[in-house]
Amino acid sequence: MKHEHTQHGSKKGAGLRTAMVVLVVLFIVLVMTNPNEEDFVAWLSSEHDIHSSYNVSEGRMFTQTIDGAEKILHYKGGHIRHMGIFSTYSYLFSDHEGKEIQIEAVGIMNMLWNR
Repeated sequence: MKHEHTQHGSKKGAGLRTAMVVLVVLFIVLVMTNPNEEDFVAWLSSEHDIHSSYNVSEGRMFTQTIDGAEKILHYKGGHIRHMGIFSTYSYLFSDHEGKEIQIEAVGIMNMLWNR
């Protein structure tokens, strides 16, 4: 008795290959659209009115505009963790009164959200 080949096995294999290709493409898109530090600094400006500038003698400087008044923020530290498909950001500032301001965000697909 001869063994007949059915299409069920080939359809199942084709579906699995298609799913794998879709997952790989999705992963590549997520990695390529993961926001970087420049995106985070631009987001700070649009969401928190914290603007970045560069001074040759002092390096990177941050200012925050509140009710039309600009105040200088001192960058105390922070971290950026790239997890492949998403990133986490945290910057810690202090103002001239010593009050600390911590901004934390999560980024994925070129978008950032407060955390």
